[in-house]
Amino acid sequence: MDSLVNRMDMGSSAPPHSCKISMLWNWYTIDTCFIARSWHVKSKGGFAGSCIGVFFLVMVSQWLHRFAREYDVALITKYSQLDNLAKEADSEASYLLIPPQPELYTVSHRWLWKPLVADGVRPSTTEHLIRGGLFTLEWGLSYMIMLLFMYYNGYIIISCILGAFLGRLIFTYNEPLSGNCLADSNDLDKKCCR
Repeated sequence: MDSLVNRMDMGSSAPPHSCKISMLWNWYTIDTCFIARSWHVKSKGGFAGSCIGVFFLVMVSQWLHRFAREYDVALITKYSQLDNLAKEADSEASYLLIPPQPELYTVSHRWLWKPLVADGVRPSTTEHLIRGGLFTLEWGLSYMIMLLFMYYNGYIIISCILGAFLGRLIFTYNEPLSGNCLADSNDLDKKCCR
């Protein structure tokens, strides 16, 4: 009878490799899980690989940020060389005047189909789709990194911080100190986790 009780006790205990998830600061290495059940770390080597992978994931996000900005700069350069920014601003400036009732104009959404400025660069539909895709990738990656932070694992957080630091050093070494860029300098760093 004792052996039956022991077997029942052993059967009711947690499985040997269950996920350790904590919403408090922790230093767990073995049996940690991140993002999905399939990312279940069962060894120290696997955890080291996870930290290295997270480090490079954050570096890739820094590269993608720079890549998207360079694409914008390339578009501006392309269009400025093609037509020297089309000096036809006078013919287009008529709709840029503030309407007598700005609230009605804003609610009508007529501005959605007109360029924001008369003498700026307007990408083609394909180029705009590429820019939107790059932004979506960068935005999604930023949220994945945020989710990794929310596991409060010290090693993963340190990996993220080091990846951001080294990625920023590598991919922004030649940016001007003023922070200005040829492409849309007003909204450069207004995305999540930037």
